[in-house]
Amino acid sequence: MKHIILLAMTVLFIAVAEAQTYVPITNNMVVGSNSNIKFAAGNYSFSDAPGDGVIQINGVQNVILDGDSCRVDGIGSAGYMIKINNAHNIVIRNFDSVFRYKYAVYITNSDHITINDNVFCRNKVDSSGWIDVWADYTLALGGGVMMYQSRAASIFNNVMTMQNDGVALYHCDSVDIHNNNFSWNTSYGIRMFWTDTCHIYQNNCAHVNRPLTDPSDCGALLMIVSNKNRVEHNDLSYSGDGVFLGQYQHSTTPNNNYFAYNECSYSPHNAIEATFADGNIYKHNNCNYSDYGLWLGYSFNTIVDSNEISGNYHDGIAIDRGHNNVITNNMIKNNPIGIELWEGTPSTGYSTYRSQDYPISGNTFDGNTRAISSTNTKHALISNNDFMYSQNASIFFDGTSTTDTITGNTFRMPTAYHMYNNSVNAKYAPGNLFEPSDSALISKKIYDQGVNASKGAITWQPALPGPPVNIQSNPPCDMAEPPALWYGYPETGYPATVKIPDTVYLDSTQKVTGAASVKLVTSRGWDLSLNYRPAGDSLPEWHLTNNDTLWFWVRTIKQPQYGFQYFSIRIGDDHGDYYKYTAASSLLNAANLAWKQYRFPLAGNTQFARSMVGTMSLDQANYVEFHADTWDYGFTLWVDGVQFHPCSPVVAVEPDPGKEINMLMNYPNPFSETTTIMYSLAKPGPVKLDVYNSRGIMVSTIVDHWMDAGDHETGWKGKGGAKNGPGIYLLKLTTATEIITRKIVWIK
Repeated sequence: MKHIILLAMTVLFIAVAEAQTYVPITNNMVVGSNSNIKFAAGNYSFSDAPGDGVIQINGVQNVILDGDSCRVDGIGSAGYMIKINNAHNIVIRNFDSVFRYKYAVYITNSDHITINDNVFCRNKVDSSGWIDVWADYTLALGGGVMMYQSRAASIFNNVMTMQNDGVALYHCDSVDIHNNNFSWNTSYGIRMFWTDTCHIYQNNCAHVNRPLTDPSDCGALLMIVSNKNRVEHNDLSYSGDGVFLGQYQHSTTPNNNYFAYNECSYSPHNAIEATFADGNIYKHNNCNYSDYGLWLGYSFNTIVDSNEISGNYHDGIAIDRGHNNVITNNMIKNNPIGIELWEGTPSTGYSTYRSQDYPISGNTFDGNTRAISSTNTKHALISNNDFMYSQNASIFFDGTSTTDTITGNTFRMPTAYHMYNNSVNAKYAPGNLFEPSDSALISKKIYDQGVNASKGAITWQPALPGPPVNIQSNPPCDMAEPPALWYGYPETGYPATVKIPDTVYLDSTQKVTGAASVKLVTSRGWDLSLNYRPAGDSLPEWHLTNNDTLWFWVRTIKQPQYGFQYFSIRIGDDHGDYYKYTAASSLLNAANLAWKQYRFPLAGNTQFARSMVGTMSLDQANYVEFHADTWDYGFTLWVDGVQFHPCSPVVAVEPDPGKEINMLMNYPNPFSETTTIMYSLAKPGPVKLDVYNSRGIMVSTIVDHWMDAGDHETGWKGKGGAKNGPGIYLLKLTTATEIITRKIVWIK
């Protein structure tokens, strides 16, 4: 409706304006009311050191300025090409280029302004020094368009790049900004200061940084004490901050901003930062591969829903002294800490703020070092989340964390602990599903009063019934072969200059033996671990000895100047203890662009020196993990032929003649879009293969016809192929006499 009204008003004042006149641009040109001007094409040069404007629109209304084929050079990056004050119904359009002014257009105390299809680039630019985000309009930095105490404007289809600001709004309201290119500026793509009820959508604000200083003071979108705005479908990536929203002690008015479907990834600082903020909503945004995904210190009454938060350097979501924040339905993957909640030293004026009241539900945590960390936080309600393959702990409590409830969650086998209670307070955690559901195994993966008498107890029983334990008693003769799973677990570190998504996958091209190697590509410089897990729901339980030897091939791509700084291997058990084998980093540097094979006895040797954390016994080993470190430069690592000698291959089992189905499995699992389903039939007959969601509703029938005996495979595409979206599903394979099921996990 807003767009229709603006269009109608534009048509109205065009109708009442005088007939179009065709004139050249002149310096200090004064434009009167009801002017419809088409400027003569050409190249113009006008400096405006006094700052009164080359074209001046003061106290008038109903003006159209068309700059088609006009290029205007301001020469000294001072003043303004167009200066508007106390005006009404103004259109500025089609200028081919306006450059080397402080701002191309400077507007004060005006309304109903339309600026469209212009190129305002290379105006005033700074590339070093800190920016004062609290500075008012008198200290505006320069760029494309500046508006002060103005309202009801529309800015669209413009290019405003390579300068300080794209658009700067000070004390404005009701501005539509859409389909503009504000990329590659050095302060802000869009700067908003005490500016409300704007709609910002489909803009390109990527790559906004100050290259000669820390980028954290600039960003794609700055919102200082700005409320009730809608920010949707914008590219805010590769900028100092994707979004920076701040209020501090300047206002107690709730922000109530809505951010949805924005690309905020690859920020050297935060994909989204909101501090001292109230009532904001973040939905369906990408907040990946940044220093922090969402930094929400002193935020409250916030909703963080259905976002993708992956591969960040520190935390996926970090909140200091926040309260009443709802975190639901997010994909939180491959972060050192998925969600970190804590109560730190209070900022001035906020000593009464507490870290408390967090409904955290419906999220998928996958491959984080810690999924949730809660320190000195009260009343976390952690329910109906999927915790898949955490390294250190799925949920970690510290300090005086109290009155927490953990229920209805699914805990898939972590490397160390499901829950680690390092606080003195008891935790209530019944009604969760643990995979596998063996009580003795679950107990080993709960760290509480039973392990350390000074800690609070975790009440985790009764647990929901889950799948039985499927033991992998012998390590495979090549752990780098499908359908093995490998995870790259990050440690907290500094961001690299060049952002490369962290990926781990089986590489069928670059390999030494078998069908594939494992490849890790990372931009992280600090300690990152590559961790083996068997496919499906199998639990390793290897009975190794000091007489066994670990063999492996390794290949790397290292940073040319510094290379690898650290290399070690861990062999650990299922509750946090491990042997660490520390080797010289030269072993990885020697493997740069060349395959090298290494081996060492599990007793350790001079090349791989063994140390122990905890009370590790090789007879209880269940994982092997490769650690590498390049400080701050990123690397690529392949491993292949990973095996323990003497290797005992799994002996094939003859099919049971009484069974029709010998095998049902899928790879990969978890999967992001498509998974391959493999099954083996002992006898020919009718076969039906269905997929059910977590509510027991059938969402897809993949096979429903007569099948021959033997091995078969088919694919299932999660993306667009189911009605429910990412989550836990059940494969059900039915023959005339037998039914077999398998759990599969679709991640976003």
